[in-house]
Amino acid sequence: MVKKVCLLIATGVVLWAGETVHLNIDDAFYEKSVKNAPNAKPVLVRDTDSALGRYNLYPKKLDIKALARAHGHLCDGLVLSYVELSNLLPTLFADGVIDRTDLRVVAKNSPCLVDTSGLMTGARINHRRLSLDNSLGGAFIVQKISTGEAYKVELADKGFMKAMRAKEDEIKVKQKSGQKVTAKDVDEVEALAFEAMKHLLNTDPKKLLKITKLKDYHFHFDLKDIGSRSDIGNRSVGR
Repeated sequence: MVKKVCLLIATGVVLWAGETVHLNIDDAFYEKSVKNAPNAKPVLVRDTDSALGRYNLYPKKLDIKALARAHGHLCDGLVLSYVELSNLLPTLFADGVIDRTDLRVVAKNSPCLVDTSGLMTGARINHRRLSLDNSLGGAFIVQKISTGEAYKVELADKGFMKAMRAKEDEIKVKQKSGQKVTAKDVDEVEALAFEAMKHLLNTDPKKLLKITKLKDYHFHFDLKDIGSRSDIGNRSVGR
């Protein structure tokens, strides 16, 4: 019976209350309105072909959907990171293809920001190319290793995220004090996050972002802001 149920789920068929429901399981996690948003266009990335290999002959497309699948969910942090980095990274390379062998990055210790920046730049903590600094908030510092060029990318105005942040803080206070986080709490913060995502995905990047070139920047690998995972605390709250 277990094998049968697993097979049904894998093929996109779910038995629910005696009825057969067909779902596209592979796309169920992904908000369709993101696909055609102007700031969701895919980027091109370059890597090597193997552990000891040369550069790929052809670049690969990377988009928000692929990042959401790897990260685990589509969220404002992932979208924020993608929009910021997709507007900065290609400008560091003459052909616009992001060379994931030639970058290092500094990010806030957030599941969303660290996952997205690592996947988009190829920077990893274990290679001392991804450093953590919570003072950056939602900003990133990116350095092209071969030239030393370094830039900071951040939001020009964070006002549209104020209501969502307030609700997030309210939930965190409840968690710390042992109060019950309700389904209504989670629904409200997710709705606010979706509104923030829409703003990020549809606002002209020239108005949305501030990109600053950093002079004489020296990358410093630091894990002082390492900490616990924040995106699983309410995983058992009902719907």
